[in-house]
Amino acid sequence: MTRTEDRLTDALTAAARAVPQDTLRPLVAPPARRRRPAWITPLAAALGIVLVIGLALAAGTRLSGSRSPGGPAGAQTPVPRYYVVEGEQGGSPVVRSTATGEVTATVPVPKSANVGVFDVLASTRGGVFFVAAAAPGTEGQRLFRFRLTSSGQVSGFAPVPGGAIGRHYWAADALAVSPDGSRVAVSVGYTWTGSSTTCGGAGQQACPLDTPQPDYIEVIDLKTGARSFWRGGNGAAYSVASLSWITHGQLVYLGQTCGDQKLNSETCTKHGRTAVVRALNPAAGGGRLGSGPVLLRQSAQFPYIAQALISPDGRTITAVVLTGRMTTTRNETDLVPPNLSVIQLSRATGQLRVLYQRHLGDIFGSTFAPDVLQLSQDAAGQHWMLNGGVCRNRCPVGGFNGWLRGGQLVPLPPVNGQEGNQAW
Repeated sequence: MTRTEDRLTDALTAAARAVPQDTLRPLVAPPARRRRPAWITPLAAALGIVLVIGLALAAGTRLSGSRSPGGPAGAQTPVPRYYVVEGEQGGSPVVRSTATGEVTATVPVPKSANVGVFDVLASTRGGVFFVAAAAPGTEGQRLFRFRLTSSGQVSGFAPVPGGAIGRHYWAADALAVSPDGSRVAVSVGYTWTGSSTTCGGAGQQACPLDTPQPDYIEVIDLKTGARSFWRGGNGAAYSVASLSWITHGQLVYLGQTCGDQKLNSETCTKHGRTAVVRALNPAAGGGRLGSGPVLLRQSAQFPYIAQALISPDGRTITAVVLTGRMTTTRNETDLVPPNLSVIQLSRATGQLRVLYQRHLGDIFGSTFAPDVLQLSQDAAGQHWMLNGGVCRNRCPVGGFNGWLRGGQLVPLPPVNGQEGNQAW
């Protein structure tokens, strides 16, 4: 192993002895949403050093020292006063107070009958927000822009010129705006969740493809309207789970791959799932996904990466990492490892810091894991929201949603994670 890996293993092994028992209540899956890929790490990834690392992550161990690992430069910014969250049961997004949860405004997104498409949100500096939403007269989605006032009201809501996204059976998975507000990146995924037995009859349209289709990334220059496309990935069962920007212009994405290209996300459990955080240069004008420089790779230290965002200065990666052995209950295979940690990793030093951890329990019944887990950062990359609508024991009770402060999750409505897409 490398020197950094040796130090990490020693530190985590020592901390593992101090881990308390987690006794959290069961969690619940949100209402059915469009399919997004969900893959399982081989059970071997949960053995050996992975178990030690998972326990140590739960203990909040750092690699070395006590200083935070290279967060954004400059003074700490205040926690955003408001956040925007997807509307309940497919309604228009709403603005809520971070302090009280009170709804202060509704984002006037025109709604269409395309019930299988959900709003996707992103923000950038200056209180500017973007939302990709299904709109009347479009087969895909349309991009809208607006600003939040100091009192939590919506100002200047308007469609982005030329902001059509996706097409029939294709919609946004993730959205990110460059720090200067000049470009928007969107990952677009295939939404068809039916089968050949549910379409193609008399008077019905022909069936779309039932096999997995790879996500692609589209970058839109908001000044010129120019677009670039990044396609391919590593085969058909490829998805982009999260997007973020570095100030100097690089786009960072988390790509997920299923080991068996013939299988969809729900049947990938026994054939392996990998995740890699990569960067691409939008100035190149397009290219192939899976070919950019690697910033973080699934490994023994990070056996299951569910979300990953880079700070605007490019110094720190904040990620949702899942660890622990997956077990089988009631003749069903758990979808993801049971222990969740939000970690920060310094790209320069390898220093590791844990922001938050919780035990998810035996997760099964949700066909959308791990994409029901969403990590959101503010425009400065200094504050984070975590939303989880995972499922346990046939979903008897609520999930979780909140912002991270001092190792705790401060609740935010919807506290049960029923509406997963949000930004501040």
